[in-house]
Amino acid sequence: MRVFVLAIWAAVATQTNASTNTLDALIEKARTEKQIDRRLHALANITKDLPLADIPDALKAADNLKSLRERLAFRDSALKRWGELAPARAFAHVSQMPEGLSKVEAIRSVASAYARTNSSAAALAALRLKPSRARTEAVSLISEAWARNNAKDALKWASKLPDGPLKETALRSIYFVWVHSDPVAASTTVQKLPSGDTKNALLINVAQSWAVTDPQCAMKWAQTLPVEAEKDLAVVIATESWADSDARAAVEFASKLNPSELRQRAVLVAIERWATEDPQQAFEKVAKSADLLLKEQGIARVLNFCVPVCPDAAKQWVEQLPSGSIRESAIGTYVEAASMWHPEAAARLALKTADVVARQQRVEHCFRLWLTCDPESAREWLKEANLAEEQKRSLLSQNPSQEF
Repeated sequence: MRVFVLAIWAAVATQTNASTNTLDALIEKARTEKQIDRRLHALANITKDLPLADIPDALKAADNLKSLRERLAFRDSALKRWGELAPARAFAHVSQMPEGLSKVEAIRSVASAYARTNSSAAALAALRLKPSRARTEAVSLISEAWARNNAKDALKWASKLPDGPLKETALRSIYFVWVHSDPVAASTTVQKLPSGDTKNALLINVAQSWAVTDPQCAMKWAQTLPVEAEKDLAVVIATESWADSDARAAVEFASKLNPSELRQRAVLVAIERWATEDPQQAFEKVAKSADLLLKEQGIARVLNFCVPVCPDAAKQWVEQLPSGSIRESAIGTYVEAASMWHPEAAARLALKTADVVARQQRVEHCFRLWLTCDPESAREWLKEANLAEEQKRSLLSQNPSQEF
């Protein structure tokens, strides 16, 4: 019997030594990489499929590395692997580390994994940590992971915490998950929060998420918010989100809003989203607006999006506008948006500017950029352009390599 036991111990020792030797060999191989980023990546990859029994050896090996960067990279990856395999044990180990950045980073590697397997136990373990940045980080990550699995239970736990920064951290993490997973349920709680940046951010998330599934109800909720600024914010965000699925309906709805300032904000964000789907229809829609300010700003938003990607089509839309201030403004927007990407098209449209001074300035701006990429074509065009000879001579004297 004694011989049998000794044989088992010998086999275990042999297996452990072989595992350690293999780990050491892998580490040395990874460290032969001369480029530091590749070396750190190779070290981290060693732990990717590391068995649980080898984690202690990996952490010891990490402590023996002379390079601080190598030591941190290998240890963090080993802890992350431990968190995947045995998160409770990994968290307990990390809890005993000295306070500092390394502990915070280690908490980030294991806390979420622990919460995914046992949220309540992970939350209790986090609260046992002494007050520190690491505890705050752990509570935040665990609250977020718990909310993804069961927001109501997470919220119930966080609500019972003593008032203070830790409770605020937990609730904030839960809220920002909840507003996406169930915006309808979250909306009532969010609107009762004290006004401020956090509440505004949560209102934005509720409006965005709710309008995806039920824009009409999201709008009704937004319009019932008692604080005017918060109501306007939610309405605009809901309109923008609605426009992703039905831009025409969103624009029609927004165009009936009051007061005029809210109407303009909502229409403009919807038009901008419409431009990402069908810029021509968005342009034509806003170009028919009776509100001159809305028309000018809406056209500008459509052009700023589509000119860099479809300059020729956008140029035709601008040319079809009737003479007047809207057309002049649109030409200016086009020139500004196209000059860096398509200076030739920008120069040709700039030449159609009605105001003499503005035309000269726009043409000069475009021509200089054109010179840097195709000086021969730029100079040939300028010879035939409808410009004063004095300005032509000045522009033709430009050096193509000149910076401006």
